[in-house]
Amino acid sequence: MHLAAAAHRRFSLTAGLLLFAGVSLMGAAPVVAGDPQTGHVITGVPGTPATAWAGFDLAYSQAAPRTNFLAAEVIDGGCQPVHALHAGQRLALASTFKLYVLAELARQIASGDAAWDETLPIQEDLKSMPSGGMPYAPAGTRYTLRAFAERMIADSDNTATDHLIARLGRERIEAALPALGHGAPELNTPLLMTREFFAFKIAVSPERTDTYLDASDTEQRRILAEEIDPIQLDPSGWGSWVAPKRIDAVEWFASAEEICQVVATLATLAQQPELAPLTEILALNRGGVFAAGTWPYAGFKGGYEAGVYNMTWLLRRADGRQFVVTAGLNDPVNYVDLTTAGALMVTASSLLAAAP
Repeated sequence: MHLAAAAHRRFSLTAGLLLFAGVSLMGAAPVVAGDPQTGHVITGVPGTPATAWAGFDLAYSQAAPRTNFLAAEVIDGGCQPVHALHAGQRLALASTFKLYVLAELARQIASGDAAWDETLPIQEDLKSMPSGGMPYAPAGTRYTLRAFAERMIADSDNTATDHLIARLGRERIEAALPALGHGAPELNTPLLMTREFFAFKIAVSPERTDTYLDASDTEQRRILAEEIDPIQLDPSGWGSWVAPKRIDAVEWFASAEEICQVVATLATLAQQPELAPLTEILALNRGGVFAAGTWPYAGFKGGYEAGVYNMTWLLRRADGRQFVVTAGLNDPVNYVDLTTAGALMVTASSLLAAAP
């Protein structure tokens, strides 16, 4: 395990943003080694050079105690696997859960229950921790739903996310999970707001957390509303959270197969004229791995907390075919090695580029 002092430093950089190896808390952008065009030589990865999926699997399996991976082509709104490793294993995914929030926003826009240009004011009681700049915006400042969605994806802005959850309805997002391809929605019920997630990690005792986890859904909703939501968060104060903490219980969960399906659904929804902004929103962050020459379009959402790393892309190859790549790594004891994980995605980009 990393030394506590070194871990604590990660929580104090840049006005409270957790910046470690190029990622901000709950919104990761991979750090890569090697050539993003060829991807066949990786520095510091066990079992390299990884020149085939078998070599990739060996190296990737050693990157964390629990892993999943799926590279799939998007066909008729679904995912046709190109290569999979533990793709059905559900892992904590940190901010990648925000793809489900974006998908429910799109569904409500399509139904007329919401609109891209609808505005919401910033509310003090919905301000969360960084990453993102919205916790520093004055209360009452108004943004469009599109702006909230853009900040949620581009910056992984947690305050933007919580405003969207509040506007769309926590229970409506939960109810949409099966339609979005999630086979075990009970794992994410009640769906935590990010500020509630942070409260559990930073301010709630282990005993109170256990009481919450042992309660029924109805009681959990009461605890969130009456005990957790009133907790005041300081955007620059991370407390004693310096190591993986209850990543198996206080998180958001999905398998690689389930994440692929929600991304494929977003790609399909984006073909509707009124939902075309989805394509631009997802591409506000390319994720830093898939070179534009081979992959003219790349949309990325990542997730990071201590012990959790997820990297997910929607990609369009130069031949026009669409793919999803999603990679999850969990370690309940140690930080995930982000440089190794990012470097492995360089290999995946090369192998997928060569897929017939």
